[in-house]
Amino acid sequence: MPATSSDVAGSASAALLTLSPAVVLLAFQGRLPGIDMGSLSLASALGPIEPPMSWQTVPGTEPQLSLLIVRAQPGLAAGEPLQAADDAGGRLRVVPVAAEGIGALLGPLLPPALARVAGFVASRGRRLFRGTEDAALAGACHAIASLGQSAEHRAVPVARCGADAVLWALPRGLPAAPAISFVLGRGRMRQVSHTGGALILTEEGFEDGFLLPGGAEGPIHLAPPAGRLPTLGELSRRTDAPGRALYRSATTELARRAVTEEEARRLLRDHQLLVPAQPATLMSQAEEPFGGALELALDDHGGGLFLRGWLRDPLGLVARLTLQGRFGEQRLAMAELLRFPRPDLVKKFAESPHGSPGLKAGFIAHLPRVALRPSAQWRLKVELSTGEEVSLLAPPAITTPLLARDRVLGGIAPVHVTPEIMARCIAPPVERLHRRVMAARQAPEVVRIGTPVAAPAVSLVVPIYRNVFYLRHQLAAFARDPGLREAEVIYVLDSPEQREDVEHNLRGYHGITRMPVTLVVQPTNYGYGSACNAGTAEARAPVVLLLNSDVVPARRGWARPLLEVLEAAPQLAAVGPKLLYGNDSLQHAGLYFEQIGGMGEWYNSHYHKGLPRHYPAATHAREVPGVTGAAFCVRRAALEAVGGVTTDYVVGDYEDSDLCLKLRAAGHGIGYVPASELYHFERQSIALHGGYARTLAAAYNRGLHHRRWAPDMEALMARDWPLDTIPSGAG
Repeated sequence: MPATSSDVAGSASAALLTLSPAVVLLAFQGRLPGIDMGSLSLASALGPIEPPMSWQTVPGTEPQLSLLIVRAQPGLAAGEPLQAADDAGGRLRVVPVAAEGIGALLGPLLPPALARVAGFVASRGRRLFRGTEDAALAGACHAIASLGQSAEHRAVPVARCGADAVLWALPRGLPAAPAISFVLGRGRMRQVSHTGGALILTEEGFEDGFLLPGGAEGPIHLAPPAGRLPTLGELSRRTDAPGRALYRSATTELARRAVTEEEARRLLRDHQLLVPAQPATLMSQAEEPFGGALELALDDHGGGLFLRGWLRDPLGLVARLTLQGRFGEQRLAMAELLRFPRPDLVKKFAESPHGSPGLKAGFIAHLPRVALRPSAQWRLKVELSTGEEVSLLAPPAITTPLLARDRVLGGIAPVHVTPEIMARCIAPPVERLHRRVMAARQAPEVVRIGTPVAAPAVSLVVPIYRNVFYLRHQLAAFARDPGLREAEVIYVLDSPEQREDVEHNLRGYHGITRMPVTLVVQPTNYGYGSACNAGTAEARAPVVLLLNSDVVPARRGWARPLLEVLEAAPQLAAVGPKLLYGNDSLQHAGLYFEQIGGMGEWYNSHYHKGLPRHYPAATHAREVPGVTGAAFCVRRAALEAVGGVTTDYVVGDYEDSDLCLKLRAAGHGIGYVPASELYHFERQSIALHGGYARTLAAAYNRGLHHRRWAPDMEALMARDWPLDTIPSGAG
């Protein structure tokens, strides 16, 4: 019913205060007679007042003060009558009167009541109106809290814990248990976690603000710093009792919050990086009855820890293992340590008077939540049956995600990896670390050499990692091919340390060939998938041809058959050529999937690999399960629609088959075109990568690929793949 209706039981007034352009506060002295506030609804002459709205009665006020917070909207203004109603049929006419200001409306309240009001407005504004970033609403909450400011309720800034993080010492009397409270600045508000004695704010803008802890005697003023605050590093080097106490207070609070807050975990980690590392310790004397080492204890940047080490215990002296960090310790059960062979130890201790270390002296583990409070270095405390203890100190635990990922992958010889070790100890930390590596990617630099082709028919995208031996041969072959004069050539350098030499050479080749080239320089090595996507982002042609840097055309005109097949067969999203080894044997005539021995993980294989160049079955164009990424010709629209090349694989392997399977899942076909022939000097770049060669990267990638696509690969390999099912592209 409209507010002008005469069907009301009475009337009341309310003070109206605009808190922000989005939020209005109505204040009632006493309860609304005949109205149940639990089912309150309001209407103006323009219609119902739309939710959300929330009300609270302020305790300790006489007459009792009731507050209603409502979204600002037409019809809700001073002098505009409202009709209040409830579900029981109660009706009341309410006339809003403009409040003279926050001070006039709430100033008479005592500090505890003001803290309650400020907390009510902040919490409802955050929850109902998403007001965390509403500067005006935050300013109104700050103004309410400032009415209750007193010298007794004051927090003092005592240390700087980071670039923007400040530690405040809170006044005595607050509950010691951890709590969640609102903190108010003049233009922002946040919910923060703190203990009764310490508060750390990890962003600026709250100096001269207020903390609203539950049960406090009033808002706690966050006093601005009176001068320069000591850093946490400076406190760690102080020897006086107050300085040490402040350091313990700050690190204890960071450690408490690190369990649930990524920002606190990072701050805690960063501070420990500045503490000088201690030399690793081990027991490796052949004459001792026991020996061991904690060779790696690597933070996986997600709260977990990767361990690798060894134990020599021929007489069974080890009674208990405990992993110790800077902020606590955890008992380790032997079942958590997966054992693997260490031939080096068998040889080293072959003449030990107490016996051989056994075939599986090595141990490896991943503890997914033990490093929620990061430690710069970890210890393995070994308690012996005699009651004595031995402490094995690991090298520093914290390094970049990239280095940590590669160390995990290189932590055990591939021949010693079991499916259980891969699933429990290798894949989980590598997945976490690789995700961090990819999340930290920065934009590449783009260098254009020569005048770009106006409307290219195809964009050749060639990732380069260190191996530039074939560059001049490849580019010379492109330049003398009339069919590529209207192609766009894009090189993506994934080893930026070579940038100066590669750019110099490309400019020299352009001076000779006059063929324009685009050079995309990655900030660091992100791997094949990221390089392909960076190059594709610069491509302008409707077709993209991903080409390895160690691929050289066998003859001119090799690109035309690929483009002709795509033009003639709209059901195909991608096609691949015939690839040859240097001795003219077949390297690739299409890609298929197989399980070694008919079971286990699926592998990528190439049809007719190693057979003669003109082997009859390899001379027929046909649809195939997939094609290799060494020369992958794909419609750009289809590539973009499936999200480009997947970057979940480490360095480079299985991205090509993953892309094929993504395209097939989107309803596209893939073809093999033997009329296009190129030489592929296989795996020349990847062999130079320290994070791939002699590591578990291939096994990790294969496992990831299998988990993601096993049912699809099984279904594809249950099909027949007859010859001559697509145009040949030969004419």
